[in-house]
Amino acid sequence: MPSHHQFGTGVARGSISFVFDDGYQEIYQHVVPLLDHYQLPGVFAIPLDEHVISKTEHQPTAPLNDWLSLQQRGHEIAAHSINHLDLTTLAAEQLEHQLKEPHTKLNTTTLVYPGGAFNDTVASAAAKHYLAARTVVRGLESLSPADPLRLKSFNFTRRNFSVFRANALALYAWLTNSWLIETYHLIHTAERKTNASHSVPFADFKRHVSFVARLPLAVETIQTVIQRSRL
Repeated sequence: MPSHHQFGTGVARGSISFVFDDGYQEIYQHVVPLLDHYQLPGVFAIPLDEHVISKTEHQPTAPLNDWLSLQQRGHEIAAHSINHLDLTTLAAEQLEHQLKEPHTKLNTTTLVYPGGAFNDTVASAAAKHYLAARTVVRGLESLSPADPLRLKSFNFTRRNFSVFRANALALYAWLTNSWLIETYHLIHTAERKTNASHSVPFADFKRHVSFVARLPLAVETIQTVIQRSRL
């Protein structure tokens, strides 16, 4: 799967990563085919316990094996702990278990902090197993990030997402040769409306992806950007 678009003799500048937390069925059924249609890679942060999100959020999730199958199509599966716990509340032994087990079983070098919760202790523990970790601290990143274990992002929800805003951020990332990491959770279709505050309408997200696909902007996984920055 190509990670960027070229227009004429121009090569893409700047980068964008689409990251989807928690493994919702709606994402697997609708967002994955959309990204595949445009040949764009996504990053999917999945807890090892595939039932924990459906129990706490009361939204269906896709089986872990379904997510793992996406790796063969150029997508990235990121660690999201075992049980989607607040890592800042755990004792050292528990924290190590919640970080090491997903790294080993998913064979991933990218972590997404559950709930965006992290501190210096968590970041230091994560560095033993991961090359990068995404937060929900708002902001753009450099293509060679100063602190890969504290990657900033834009966490889009019902309250702050609009097609105009998302498109403007993507355009700004291109103009400034920056790395834009977009964070999503639930993306719902018209047939499956929800009152979840962390949800974004699929129709609006589709329009945003269509816009990004036309930009000379690299669309890449976190792993790809980090590996290039380490060369």
